Amino acid sequence: MKEKTVVKQLYRLNVEPRVIDQLTKLASRTGEPKTRIATRLFTEAVMNFKPDRARKSSAG
Repeated sequence: MKEKTVVKQLYRLNVEPRVIDQLTKLASRTGEPKTRIATRLFTEAVMNFKPDRARKSSAG
């Protein structure tokens, strides 16, 4: 059985116009909506983020 994903809107992000331009280019190439691309990229960035402290302790 597939788990149901619950998505909540937490933030309204202000992004630079060049970011919107890049999202528009990606969306036109892939056919995927800009909002879906932005959500996926934001999620990946947050989930893969490691604070400097964690990076230094694991590298040392």
